[in-house]
Amino acid sequence: MKYRILFLFALLFAMVQGQAGVISANVESLDFGDIEIGYPVTLRFNVTGQDLTDNINLTLEGRHTYFYEVTPETITPDAAAAGVTVKVKCKPVSEYNWPVNLVLSSPGAENVAIPLDAEPFYPETFVNNRTEEFTAHVGQIVTRRGAVRFADYEVPHDPNTPVVRSNNPMLNVAPNHSNNYSFTIEGEDSNCFGAMIVKSSSIVNICTVAINYVPRSCGSHSATLKVYCETAGVPLVTIPLRGESHSVLGDLNGDGSISITDVVDMIGLLMTLDAEPELGDVNCDGMFNITDVTLTIGKILEAK
Repeated sequence: MKYRILFLFALLFAMVQGQAGVISANVESLDFGDIEIGYPVTLRFNVTGQDLTDNINLTLEGRHTYFYEVTPETITPDAAAAGVTVKVKCKPVSEYNWPVNLVLSSPGAENVAIPLDAEPFYPETFVNNRTEEFTAHVGQIVTRRGAVRFADYEVPHDPNTPVVRSNNPMLNVAPNHSNNYSFTIEGEDSNCFGAMIVKSSSIVNICTVAINYVPRSCGSHSATLKVYCETAGVPLVTIPLRGESHSVLGDLNGDGSISITDVVDMIGLLMTLDAEPELGDVNCDGMFNITDVTLTIGKILEAK
């Protein structure tokens, strides 16, 4: 009788063990790859569960868990049985990222650990007080794009001067909105330059600016682009601009003006196929053809 009871207990234990919960994910790891600092990226994967008696908890473990955000943070047994899509958002706030594990756990089930990784980077950057040089023909638009980074404290040139810090506890971290950025272009030749904030970050103090050089006359042009960020400890980045223009689009003979002589030269080149002159590409589409001749004639007529 004693052995029979022990056998029944052993059988019951084996049955319980055989019904242990199982957590499954359709990925073994999540790699966000190269990701620009300041701009979140979201990846998704699917989680299922069988014979679970309690919720699945999704927990981030590691040194830089603040780089990531997981939704949802818990999954009920019923939801897991049907399958749940989990979203993981990578929010890179610096170049320094350490591996993090997303751990899925539930009482009575074996944990599932999913490694998370990313390679944050800063794109090409406009540096404070570094002059940006441009060259273009009159009538041409040249564009350069770069990131503008704002610091939260200014390091003085004199080492005896105290460092001025902001109240922000994390370098370059801004409130959760992106309307903090603005710019002005100042200087005698400001009408030869333009700018646009093409994107801005809500998690760090950084934005991307496109600068245009549009020379209106031959010669040298200079101006100053000032970009502002309300939430930064050092809210201003100054970018000196300098442009050079030595020729006019359509001026094939180089006399400084567009005339019927240039049209004749353009037609001659098109008929002989001797060359594709850079100055002949009046519409800046990368080709020299009859359309450029037509546009040049239009410019001559407009000037009269």
